[in-house]
Amino acid sequence: EICACLVGSEMCIRDRSWLTTYRPDNTLSVSGGVRYDYGRMRVFAHDDPYLATYLQEQGYDEEQVEFYRWNSRWVNRSFGDYSLSLGVVWTPSMRHQLKVNVGRSFRLPGANELASNGVHHGIFRHEQGDATLSSEQGWQMDASYQLKYGRWSVYVSPFVNWFSNYIFLRPTGEWSVLPHTGQIYRYTQTEALFAGAEASVELTVLPTLNYRISGEYVYTYNCDERIPLSFSPPATLRNTLTWQRKRYMLYAEWQSITKQNRVDRNEDRTPGANLFHIAGSLDLPVAGTEVEITLTVRNLFNTRYYNHLSFYRKVEIPEPGRNFQ
Repeated sequence: EICACLVGSEMCIRDRSWLTTYRPDNTLSVSGGVRYDYGRMRVFAHDDPYLATYLQEQGYDEEQVEFYRWNSRWVNRSFGDYSLSLGVVWTPSMRHQLKVNVGRSFRLPGANELASNGVHHGIFRHEQGDATLSSEQGWQMDASYQLKYGRWSVYVSPFVNWFSNYIFLRPTGEWSVLPHTGQIYRYTQTEALFAGAEASVELTVLPTLNYRISGEYVYTYNCDERIPLSFSPPATLRNTLTWQRKRYMLYAEWQSITKQNRVDRNEDRTPGANLFHIAGSLDLPVAGTEVEITLTVRNLFNTRYYNHLSFYRKVEIPEPGRNFQ
């Protein structure tokens, strides 16, 4: 049993699990497990009478005053659910390796998702919980394949996740009367689909020179409303060239971030960007040990760009410009 106490809330979780692995030979491994969790969440209500008085003096009606005065609501709920997984690893030779995993998962809603109602000061937005949320449930399947052949190395890892009641933070388009917040973001649930992949190809051009291209992409879909989910990451591609000889290493990277136009209602789109990074390192023997000195310059051309998932995107604060490490 694990119990945690936060300011204004208590959470206790008990779990029972079973795991096993089967290896018929050196090339095949099958593992699986089943787990059941029971959790209890209790959140204490807290109101702000000073805010209520202020809103009354400003002429807001009683319904609005009652809505805003409670910055956390009373919640006392229990959750129970199971998760399971089955995985296969097949390594027919030193060149090939294939992994496949299928599983069912669930997640208990957090105290903020159930009871919050007010300004999240680290993110500059008004977040509102929903005490009726159920535990998040879904099925996942992912695979990975790795090939090593001579100077080439290839890796690809696709995945697909389906949730019957995915919990996410929705921009509602409803304006909050609290200062410096903008619209209200409300925790809600929907049937959702996630799919995507990570992939990379690496080539040893010379004994001292290596080239690598890698990318990642995530597709999100709100099945109930047939629109993208909020806060979906954009696709990213990286081209990296590395030179290394004895105690010296130099690398240059071109990072391409696509624009994110697949957004939820009332969510800002984010333009793409091309960034360039360079770095070098030197290993020095000092008093019988190795000391590594590294210099990195990121965003070499001082490009102004935004991170679609950043807390500061909402207030249009860009990511760091040219910086030295």
